[in-house]
Amino acid sequence: MQMDILRADDGKPVLKLAGRLDFTHRERFVEMVEAISDELTEADLRVDCSQLDDIDSSGLGLLLILRDRLGRSGRGVMLINCGQRVRDVLGMVQFGRLFTLA
Repeated sequence: MQMDILRADDGKPVLKLAGRLDFTHRERFVEMVEAISDELTEADLRVDCSQLDDIDSSGLGLLLILRDRLGRSGRGVMLINCGQRVRDVLGMVQFGRLFTLA
């Protein structure tokens, strides 16, 4: 699993995920959530899932941690560029109701 905080053309942070998101990456993911939530002031966070191969139930839980942490200050999470496998998993658990999918 690879996680990086990048800058989009508009200067806003983007969390880029690659590989498989599961429980083994919880500690690092939570650290990145804390770092990015301190930096993100007004906009929703974009999470680039273009290189995310798979996500299990604990990975879904990590996305909920991200959503809850940012939601405390009125910000949301936008999952962008999800591949078909990840879209299928998100659809099965109706995460489209909790996150913006683009």
